[in-house]
Amino acid sequence: MPCSSEDKLGLLLVVLSIIFMKGNVISSSLLWFTLKKFGVDPSFYHPVFGDVKKLITEEFVRQKYLEHTKTLHTDVPEYKFSWGSRAFTETSKLRILDFVSKMFGNTPQDWLQYKDAMNHTGSATQTPEQE
Repeated sequence: MPCSSEDKLGLLLVVLSIIFMKGNVISSSLLWFTLKKFGVDPSFYHPVFGDVKKLITEEFVRQKYLEHTKTLHTDVPEYKFSWGSRAFTETSKLRILDFVSKMFGNTPQDWLQYKDAMNHTGSATQTPEQE
């Protein structure tokens, strides 16, 4: 059964959340490690998402939700992820922080990332409650 757009959007939301909460940039190895904690192991075919590495490194990058760039000055090739232009257009750090807060049962103001989220001047800056 092919992965639905809602399924992909859910995974994308988790990936964007991980990137933001880890300081807006994350190494690919740390992203894969963190996704495993959510029960999504990119080393194996996932029953809902299929090839997770391909979905993240190719499809989400091609759609400009993510940027995937090589880390300079390393002996071993390493890549990092950050938000792409489309992510900034279609959501905001404040919305992502609101999502994370709901998962942990607290408020966006409880997080150190709140100031960063409030300083973000993307086109989608309101929280879902403000809309």
